Amino acid sequence: MKDETYTEEHLYTVEVEGRNVTVRDVMVAAFTYRIKLEELLGSSRQVAHCYRLWRRLEQLDEPPMTRLDIKYATAWRDAHQMAWQAAHVFLTDPHTKTFVLRLAHP
Repeated sequence: MKDETYTEEHLYTVEVEGRNVTVRDVMVAAFTYRIKLEELLGSSRQVAHCYRLWRRLEQLDEPPMTRLDIKYATAWRDAHQMAWQAAHVFLTDPHTKTFVLRLAHP
């Protein structure tokens, strides 16, 4: 199930994956996760940018990244951890569910 509230230019959605996903998981937990990410990173555009760089950093076959790119990639990691902490308490069963960010244009 996903948070269908798109931001700015429909850059991404946040989905809750796991067993027995409820409306509360999506409407409260995923929404909180998304809002916290944007609060920490500055905008939906910046969330998508940092997430892309984080994914690129995880790829072994990608060309080397600049220090600024690495800074943004690690900003994603840190923001994700803080957003998870803020939002997972709203999941109906946090041990069986997770948030997944899906880019509109990977």
